[in-house]
This record gives sequence, C-alpha cells and structure tokens, in this order.
Amino acid sequence: MSSILRPTRRARAARFAGLAAATVAALTLTACGAGADVGGAGVACDIEQPDSPTTVNVLSYSSPSSDPFADAIVNGCSGGNLTVDAPETDFAGQNQRAVQSMSSSSPSYDIVEVYGTVYPLYSERGWITPLDDHIAEKGEELNLDDIEPALMESLSYDGKQMALPTFWGTVIFVYRADLFEELGLEVPTTFEEMFAAADTIREETGMQNPLALPIASAGDVSSVFNQIYGSLGGEWFDGDTPVPTLDSPESVEALDMLRTTYENMSDQSTSWASPEVVTQLQTGQAAMSFLFAGRVSALLDEDQTEYFDSFAFDVPPAVKEGGTYATSLSVDGLAIAENSKVDKDLLFDLLGVATGPEAAAEAAGATIPARTTEAQAAELPFEPAAREVLQSERPNALPLVPWMSDVFASVAPILNQVVSGEITSEEGAAQLQAAAEKAIADSGF
Repeated sequence: MSSILRPTRRARAARFAGLAAATVAALTLTACGAGADVGGAGVACDIEQPDSPTTVNVLSYSSPSSDPFADAIVNGCSGGNLTVDAPETDFAGQNQRAVQSMSSSSPSYDIVEVYGTVYPLYSERGWITPLDDHIAEKGEELNLDDIEPALMESLSYDGKQMALPTFWGTVIFVYRADLFEELGLEVPTTFEEMFAAADTIREETGMQNPLALPIASAGDVSSVFNQIYGSLGGEWFDGDTPVPTLDSPESVEALDMLRTTYENMSDQSTSWASPEVVTQLQTGQAAMSFLFAGRVSALLDEDQTEYFDSFAFDVPPAVKEGGTYATSLSVDGLAIAENSKVDKDLLFDLLGVATGPEAAAEAAGATIPARTTEAQAAELPFEPAAREVLQSERPNALPLVPWMSDVFASVAPILNQVVSGEITSEEGAAQLQAAAEKAIADSGF
C-alpha cells in the first residue's frame, strides 16, 4: 500500500476546507440529478460483439453512487447483437434478488453488484466467478494498477479476486468550519474532545444538538458500534474462524461509549439514518457528524443548503487517545454470476467497461470512484480525508467472512437496548455474544 506524508490536523483541516470552497461549484454541477441523468451514454464500449443476439442483465441497487457504473454498459454497450439491461432495484431488494438468482438453475442476472457484507457469502457458496484468469489476460490492458490495492483486496476471498471495485468510502468527520473558526475550536482527536466541542457550540450558539450521528435502530447503530469497537482494538471474531469475541472487555467499553455518544445527541437520533443526519447539517441544526464520504456531496450543493461553503472534512477522532480512527471502510464492486449462461469473457469485458476510467469519471460527482486517477482529478473535497483513512493503520472494514451479514443483522436489537439504557453494557456484551453464536449456527457455519 502506498504511503503519504501526513500534515498536522490543523493543516489538514484547512486543506480540506479550502478544497470544499474551491470545488463546490463543479461538484454541484456533477452531483445534481446523480442517478437520473449521469449515465454512460458517452462511455466508449470497445468490446467484441457476440455472434448472436445476447442479453446481459445487471443487478445493481439504484443510487447516485452505483448508477453511473451500471449505466455505462447499459447505455454505452447496448447495440448490435448485445443488449444490456439493469432494472431499477432498491438496496434491500437487490440482495434478495441476487440470492434467488444465483442459487437457482435458471438465473435472472449475469452481473451482480457486491459489497462487504454479502460478497464473502457469495464467494463461499460459489455463486460468483473468480476473476484471476481474466485479470491475468486483460488486467494490464484495463490498467487495474490504478485501483488502490486495498480496494482490490477488499473484494478478494480465499486468495482469489471475486469482483472489480467500482466505488468506495470511509467514515469521515464532517464539521462546520465557520463555527469552529469563530469559536476557536480545534478538530477533535478523541471522543472526549468531540463532546467538549459540542458543549461549546451549544453554550455559545444555542444550537441544541451540535452532534448528529446516523444511529438509526434498524442498522445504523450497528455501524457506529463497529466504528467504536474497532477504534478500541476490538475484533468481531477469533481471526477468520466463526467464533465471536463480542463479550470482550473492548466490547463492554465500546457499548459504554455508544451509550455516552447517544447521550450527547438528540433523543430522536435513534430514528436518524444518513439522510436525516444530512438534513440536520443542511438546516443548521447540527454542526458535527460522522458520515461515509460518498454521502456528503449534498452538503456542498448551494441549492440544498445555505451552509454549502461552510462544511469541512477530516479524519474521524479516535474513541480515546492512542486508538485508531473511529471509522469504517465500505467497498462496492461488480461480479460475474457463476450460473450465468452468457459467455464469461464477454461478461468480463463488460466489467472492464463498467469499472473503467470513463465510468469512474461519470461517478465522481456523487462518490469516490475506485480508480485513483479519476478520483483525484475530480478534486472531491471529502476525498483526501477518506483516502487518509483508507491508507491508515486500520480502515476498519467489517470482517470479510461469510457469516458476517447474519451476525451484523442480529446485533442491532441488542445495541438499541444498550443505547436506551434497558440493559447494561455488560449484559449487552453477553447478549451480543449469544446472538452472534446463534446467527452463525443458524446459517450453517
């Protein structure tokens, strides 16, 4: 992994804020309507046409971040004997349809979007095709070296490359630079400093809840737990084995901090996912948050918020001094369904177009594309903070094991009870351990 020189936090904060002011106009133009009219109509599709009429079906959930990659081949590659379709699908429906199709003898989809909590399961069950032979043949032609090695590794399994990355994000710290400057606040390096900054903003400005994190009970609370737990050095499992370690001292400490974090926010925050938190920031009801980098572009749109030129971005604080960033890494990509009846060479060629430079450039207004050249050419004001996290000691992706999705889904109700004070952190840790063990057993691992 490449290394970078790390400026001081004050210098980084100034640099990220400056980038926000310098690029907001360009970002507004590229981000507006993302997902509706940012497709790959202009993306070149120089691939060998099939000899007979062929339809390729792509299963990708609809979002401003993911649409440009699917659109690149739907709009750019359909013609002649080839038709590429990508029916509109929401996030929850995408996974359900993927499982149904890839476990069937009559597949509905040929190319499938994957991400951290699902692709290890798809890989373990042999539902997606290893790409190593295709990469050995055409990887240099596709210039895959332009993709950060950590992103490729995040979509590998058991030593095999299972998908090509499309876009990525890490959780970063978002804050109102104007208020921080006015009140003489430093970018926090620990949660204690973050809580103190919130107190100062509350006392000096009257803002009731300066800190707003997406901690919705349906699942965002699990992501925040992962950020805190990872910053404290906690591990979900004993290595790559299906043995949970969620009753550890670090887990108890993480649950304590999860509850403390909630107590420093609005009592309505358990109903807030990322869109609600973005609204809090846009309307001036909040001044600080943790958000995935791919979800912050709306903060820089002058048509959506009067504070569009006031936001800045930095690496997240650690839970306590000496810990790693309270963050998480998420990587999306495209894979080939193993049971597809379409020629795999053709499907890999389509993957090359969908994850290529032109598609990446189309997507850069709404997210961070996996290709470094296009990501940095776009001068996204949130990209430097995200990349610094990516290249840090612990970007803290969820464990890439096939039972992770079942365990992740099982812990949210318990975390909600800890947040609400219904159970203690010690009771919560014991229940997390039991729930994880049951989820793993029920899923057959």
